[in-house]
Amino acid sequence: MGRFSIFGLFRGKSAKEKRAEESRRRAQEEDLEIYSGMQVEVASDDGRIFLTATLLELRGDRAQLQSQSEGDLLAGTEEPIPVTLRGYSSIEGKAVILEGTIRPGVNGLWQVEHIVLVKRGNDRAFFRVDTSIDAGVTPMGSFSSKEEPCKVLNISVGGACVGSKLRHNVGDKFILSVKLLPELEPSMMFCQVLRILERKVDYFEYGCQFLRLSSSDEDQILQIIFDIQRKRR
Repeated sequence: MGRFSIFGLFRGKSAKEKRAEESRRRAQEEDLEIYSGMQVEVASDDGRIFLTATLLELRGDRAQLQSQSEGDLLAGTEEPIPVTLRGYSSIEGKAVILEGTIRPGVNGLWQVEHIVLVKRGNDRAFFRVDTSIDAGVTPMGSFSSKEEPCKVLNISVGGACVGSKLRHNVGDKFILSVKLLPELEPSMMFCQVLRILERKVDYFEYGCQFLRLSSSDEDQILQIIFDIQRKRR
């Protein structure tokens, strides 16, 4: 017994143990706890989205996932699976990519382990989804309050591309009314034209930035983007 214990003192750490220690060290250095509560999409190594979820109780390099999807492709899974978690941090105003492994937990939750930060950037367009949704815009600061028909061609957490037959200028502000999903009530968002992307005869495409969004508004838009992506797969 004694000899076995002495030998154990000199036994090198396995690769798995080394990876676990490294992930814990990196998690402590990067202070990942600020991402607790973030909406994320969970994807496999080949890019397949398993589920959309909320990242909960993030402590060190471990957390829980509460699924926001009606169903997911991980049902019946027992072994830990390497995944990529993509989200948008309203606190930092940045897109975030994490990696880790997940396995089934209790009460419908998933356990996430060995979480490491892969990328953090200012690109709000990171979560951008192409659409073709009928909408309306009401110009602000003009004598006319009539809603103009338009199309939302794509949307991200930070803004949208809007197609319209009417001419607007860079800097113009308006209220965008759009029903992003059939089951939802129309959303009303303040926007400002940042650039004119395309000009044709009687047709324009505008790159617009959302204004006055709260963190809960950003989370809701991100969840809608996830839902649109999920329904297309």
